Amino acid sequence: MNILNSFEIENELFYYYDLKKVFSIYESLKELPISLKILLEENLRKASNDEEIEYIIDAFLTRKNSLINFYPSRIITQDFTILPSLIDLATLREEVKDTSEKIDKINPKLMVDLLFDYDLEHNCSQEDIQFQIKKNKEKYKFIKWAQNSFSNFRVIPPGSGICHQLNLEYLSTIIHLEQKDGKNYLFPETVLGSNSNSSITNSLGVLSYSVGGIDTQLSMLGYPIEFKLPKVLGVNIKGKLRRGVTSSDLVLYLKFRLKEHGIDNQIVEFLGDGLSELTLEDRSFLSNMASKYGAISFYFPIEDKTLLYFSNTKNSNEFSELIKIYLKNQELFFENKELSFDETIEINLSELEPIIFDYKDVENKVQVKELDNLHITKKGITLKDTSIVLASINTCTMVSNPYLLIHAGLVAKKAYELGVKVNENIKKVLIIKSHIVKNYLTKLELLSYFEYLGFDIIANECDTIYSLDERIEEEIRKYNLNVVSISSGNRHLKEKTHPLIKSSYLMSPSLVVAYTLTQTIKSNIIKEMKTCEFWPKNDLVIEYLNKLDFSFYNDIYKNIFLGDIFWQNIQISDNKTFDWDTNSIDIKQSNFINSDEDENNQIENAGILALLGDNIETKDISAQGQISLYSEAGNYLEQKGIKSFDYNTFETRCGNFEIMSRGMFDNVRLKNKMISKEGGFTKDFEKDEIVSIYELSQRFKQRQRPSVLFAGENFGMGKEIEWSIKGIKSLGIKAIIAKSFHKRYKFDLHCLGILALEFTEGEDINILAIKGDEVIDINLDEKVKTNSLYNLTISSNRGIIETKLNNSITKSNYKNNRNLNLLLNDLIAK
Repeated sequence: MNILNSFEIENELFYYYDLKKVFSIYESLKELPISLKILLEENLRKASNDEEIEYIIDAFLTRKNSLINFYPSRIITQDFTILPSLIDLATLREEVKDTSEKIDKINPKLMVDLLFDYDLEHNCSQEDIQFQIKKNKEKYKFIKWAQNSFSNFRVIPPGSGICHQLNLEYLSTIIHLEQKDGKNYLFPETVLGSNSNSSITNSLGVLSYSVGGIDTQLSMLGYPIEFKLPKVLGVNIKGKLRRGVTSSDLVLYLKFRLKEHGIDNQIVEFLGDGLSELTLEDRSFLSNMASKYGAISFYFPIEDKTLLYFSNTKNSNEFSELIKIYLKNQELFFENKELSFDETIEINLSELEPIIFDYKDVENKVQVKELDNLHITKKGITLKDTSIVLASINTCTMVSNPYLLIHAGLVAKKAYELGVKVNENIKKVLIIKSHIVKNYLTKLELLSYFEYLGFDIIANECDTIYSLDERIEEEIRKYNLNVVSISSGNRHLKEKTHPLIKSSYLMSPSLVVAYTLTQTIKSNIIKEMKTCEFWPKNDLVIEYLNKLDFSFYNDIYKNIFLGDIFWQNIQISDNKTFDWDTNSIDIKQSNFINSDEDENNQIENAGILALLGDNIETKDISAQGQISLYSEAGNYLEQKGIKSFDYNTFETRCGNFEIMSRGMFDNVRLKNKMISKEGGFTKDFEKDEIVSIYELSQRFKQRQRPSVLFAGENFGMGKEIEWSIKGIKSLGIKAIIAKSFHKRYKFDLHCLGILALEFTEGEDINILAIKGDEVIDINLDEKVKTNSLYNLTISSNRGIIETKLNNSITKSNYKNNRNLNLLLNDLIAK
């Protein structure tokens, strides 16, 4: 099917893969939700033959959970999560360092953006800055070298702001422009993220998907992410938000509606006449919450308001025009036409009321009018039951939504203009973690009104900010008062609130300001305060938002890749290979990247590392959390001169396979059936000795014996954790034999060339009476076949058992040859 088309704008020709040609043949596909049309376009664009095209068309026509691919045009990753993948590439360069043309081939195959999600200069004291620099110096040096050495790899250094805000306001382009053979090709921008923050681009109509480390690395090498075609829930927005209601109320309302409806890896796509009532700031706030509701994404189709925001933040009217022409040609521009959703729900904005959470029962919302019915039984000198003594606004969750803070600032401004007195019994805190937030509040002359109301403006949250005045504490104790704290955007309020405060509520920042003025939570705030007098009209908030034009964003982002003085002072070499420091604790070459690796799948004379039970989770497998004293990893650090107070966590040491390998299976929850001792221990039968699983793996390597691991049902459950796979490879485990595997984990094992073998029906380690001292032989064909049975021989002094194993690998895995080690080596061969 030839669907290539083109259009001309300002004497320049642009090519694209025309969905209208597809719709002319398959008319029902025209009614697909816009998010699915994006997936249809990229799957058709990447199809290599008529058979694949036929499969793709059928998948989108029937929408029966068929397997499709996600082809990101860009990857966004945060902090040091990308470190192991970059180390793998750098290690591979080391393999071919004598051949410069091969070194130049080893790069990410699509753009990877690394953003550091903190601001050293703004959030930390000078002492903290020096500590952070010293602690992460080796990692910073490696990352900066990678930025300088690898193509398709950009780093936005520490000190630049919050990652999802940067992604939205600076990095996202909505459509992707690619030059090939001298021609310009256009297609929708799609983003792969290593955490949930990437979902914020859905507010711009940029479809994003969050995955674990193995999938991220595969995508870096140019391979798609395979998943079932998702169902799409349409959320039909009608009406307008009433005064007194903000987007944070809509978010809280959506939580209940979507929880009640139930979402399981669906796309939630917004539509309806009321969609235009939501600013891009509102949409970004909603999009960033998608993963918490069990959704793949909250997708907002592109409309004129989207393009206006894009132009304001990037000063790109010409590119906005190009975007609109392309999207209209593809029927990807939102025009509120009737589309075919799997399910729909309706939300009438005009029916929404301000929503408050009681932290004692965060699953249930509180109506504002209900608070007026609270009882007051005890009174002090200046306080009484229901008196507010702590009010905090934490901007962390709303840095990409200036609307909410501008709205709250205008409430504070109105209080100043009306001469409302400030209650000094209330400790008031405004936590601004991003210098960008402080910049726009200052530019709009709103920060001073928070200060007028007595809000302490601080840059970093700490335990002491929630302390109360001694006089207030004494009065609460003396009269045993049930006083109140209120907060916006602080998920840790319950843990950090002063122990004398018995009631805590979560609400929008504007309500925090308003309740601060009423001094008590016992208030029907809309009625008693006549909130409409204080509450700014939507047009006024938009007027302030429009003052944040391109000149504001350009000033913020003009030196975005330069970094602060601390980043600039990091010295690196210009070598195409990294100067590895053999004494480094944080950066080590990968130990499983080997261009000469034997692809023979025969397993002979293997030893058993452990016999594990059912439902083993990735967090039980991978090294996680604080590194313990006297553990294998702790002993390694001690030998390197690192004392226990500097051990840190495995997550911060993820660039050193020596440490991560030593932490594998080191979990007190783990039970190895070979021994009675709990945790990451096993038995060396040859020496009749209880040792760590890591130690036995090294002994097997010294004895030149492969190792295998046995387990029960659902091995590899839970969250995707990169080192739960890479650590298995690092230990030298050739195969895991289990009753069954979690599907995602089984796939990831294959990606690193580790066999995931399943017992045939009716057999497991208990039925076969495996003790752990046996010798294991697995007879495989020269090349692993799909769903074939292989001979397992279990030998011991008790006799010989022969049975069958299923390789348990799906056809699509072999079809795409997604063995990460082979793919890395393939970079050299090409």
